[in-house]
Amino acid sequence: MSERLPETIDVLREVQERFEAARDFEARWRKHALEDLRFFHADAYNHDQWESTVYQARSGTFGGSPRPCLTINKTQQHVFQVENDARQSQMGMKVNATGFGSNEKAADVIEGIIRHIEYQSNAQQNAYNSAIQGQVRQGMGWVHVVTDYVRGQDSFDQDFFIKSVPDPRSVYSDPNTQEPDHSDMQWAMIVEEMPRAEFERLYPGHDDIKGAPLSIATDSDDRRDATERDIVRVFRYYRKSEEKDTLWACPMQQPDGSIVTQPMRESDMAPKMVEMCRELRAQSRSITRPQVEFFLIAGNEVVSSGLTVFQHIPLVPFVGVESVIDGRLDRCGLVRSLIDPQRMFNYSASAFVESIATQTKSPWLVDERSIEGYENQWANANTSNQAWLPYRSIDPDTSEALQAPQRLDPPTGSTGHMQAMQNADLQMQMVTGQYQAEMGAPGNEKSGRAINERQRQSDTANYHYTDNQGMALRLLGRILIDAIPFVYDTARAVQVLGMDGTQSSAIVDPQSPQAAQVVLPPDQQPQQNLTFEEQLAQEGAILAVNPTIGRYDVESDVGPAFATRRQDTFNSLMQVLQANPAIMGQIGDLFFKAADFPLADEIADRLKPASDDPRLGQAQQTIQQLQTQLQQITEQLKDKQQDFDLRANKQRHDQVIDLMDADTKKREQQTDEMAAIGSISPESLKPVLENLIRTILAEQGTPNAPVPEVNPQPLERLPSTNPPGGEIHAPNPVTGAVDV
Repeated sequence: MSERLPETIDVLREVQERFEAARDFEARWRKHALEDLRFFHADAYNHDQWESTVYQARSGTFGGSPRPCLTINKTQQHVFQVENDARQSQMGMKVNATGFGSNEKAADVIEGIIRHIEYQSNAQQNAYNSAIQGQVRQGMGWVHVVTDYVRGQDSFDQDFFIKSVPDPRSVYSDPNTQEPDHSDMQWAMIVEEMPRAEFERLYPGHDDIKGAPLSIATDSDDRRDATERDIVRVFRYYRKSEEKDTLWACPMQQPDGSIVTQPMRESDMAPKMVEMCRELRAQSRSITRPQVEFFLIAGNEVVSSGLTVFQHIPLVPFVGVESVIDGRLDRCGLVRSLIDPQRMFNYSASAFVESIATQTKSPWLVDERSIEGYENQWANANTSNQAWLPYRSIDPDTSEALQAPQRLDPPTGSTGHMQAMQNADLQMQMVTGQYQAEMGAPGNEKSGRAINERQRQSDTANYHYTDNQGMALRLLGRILIDAIPFVYDTARAVQVLGMDGTQSSAIVDPQSPQAAQVVLPPDQQPQQNLTFEEQLAQEGAILAVNPTIGRYDVESDVGPAFATRRQDTFNSLMQVLQANPAIMGQIGDLFFKAADFPLADEIADRLKPASDDPRLGQAQQTIQQLQTQLQQITEQLKDKQQDFDLRANKQRHDQVIDLMDADTKKREQQTDEMAAIGSISPESLKPVLENLIRTILAEQGTPNAPVPEVNPQPLERLPSTNPPGGEIHAPNPVTGAVDV
């Protein structure tokens, strides 16, 4: 998407008009903010906590003896109390999934990406602290979000960086904003001044930059220092615009044949699909997408320009106390309310010292006759360290006893000035809500709970600063969430930083079909019926997210730092264990996990119940799957054994039938043979019987034995189990049927 940029002269004129509008609207604040800043940094050398006319009169500029002008800067401690409390807090953002395909796993990854952006930008120490200083001291601070190429890598990947704005008065913003967080700004600009040599180094090829033909005067134009003559003024100008588009409810056919409507932008649709939607008279409406343009202006030239990835102006304000009175903007921080009490304290302290300084040292009350002859020693009594001072105790002329010299009371300061100093100190505490107990002085509180309650009172008095910090962080999170899909537009590995500082890796893949899914190494097969956490616990598994799917919202977190919360958790668990030591076996791992001494994490791992290990659950599920498979295999083997037994029984049955059939056939054959033998005459049977006897003798090992003579007899009737009429007759060569 591209758009024709305006001509250079039009951009310069627009910048001039908007700059003047912001300058006039914020003129009161800019004047007071500079005075507040100087008042905050006042010391014994610059005397910025004294009005110039008063200081000149007391310092003897207009004649007379100089008088003390002390600067006892108590303002800084009250301001540092608020700033350092914010430094001890963990400023961060919590990302929540709000539907349309998003899920909490993807939200956690996006939150970790934002936390990594803060880490690589050192935002906690640089950008946030600088913005808070401007908020508390001058009434407004800013942070600046930019994109740049990833550092230390030869690639074209870009990333986000959160920059500080050291001087809040260098930002000129849209005066027509209505939202407290200024999220509806339509434009803003940062004005920087840099030496020409530095400008030529950063932007080579623009050596002929001259003063802008369109006169733009800033707060620094009254400086006429010779070292600042060759200065180039650079404007970083952002303006918000809108891209018009049409949203169509396109009919889409599902795999099951049903028709559903899906909203699609006309700019993302093919011309044929747009024509089809028009023919079907599909529902449509006009929409706009916000976009931010950037212009870098130096002198009378637009050095660079183009569209950014942001949908909001990437300048985030940290507001102190802001008000619009009679059409003029004014902002203030904590310093503004401390100016008069601080001046009262300085004046009272100076007057107190002056009252003492104008008094002589402790004088002596003497009778002049008692020091006659010793006048020089007594004249130097207040300036020398003499071991003794002589005097006359008796008048030599009259022998009258003389009174010894007496020292009068030493000089004393004015009690009124001392009381005024105490009142000024009390008034400074009253206007800030920070009393001596909150400032560190010992009080009547003895228990930790009472001390915390006293501290909370001070936090409540200045909570508007903390609340406005959270409001700024929420806007910063929205800016990053809206812009992440346009910077992370290709698949890449990113670092995810946890709240406790632990780092992990994830993949941002705009082509992923889901907002979050688990990706395994190519050589590893996915297991079925695993939960999302169990899939992620597998070896080599990594989480892949698609930031273009779903919607996400952000909430700010300006609570105590993680280390502070960890210490509070440890103390609470310590009290619980002291009250009930028996539960050490149940929460022992959590107790040592909250501790911050060496080896605490190792002790927590050893005390962790086995049931908490995700690998155990995965192993148990694998065992259950194997047991199910074993049971299925056992059932299959049982079925196969039954089939085998049936086949074996059938085979044995068939073998028995075959044997019975063979026996029957053999009996029939024998019967036929006997019948045939029965029909042979005895004379014909004799050679057969002799051959049979020879065969039997050969089998017995006596083949040469004489063969007895065989005299066959008639067949005798044998008993038979055959049915009647089925008798057979067989010869009996053993029982007397053969004569030997």
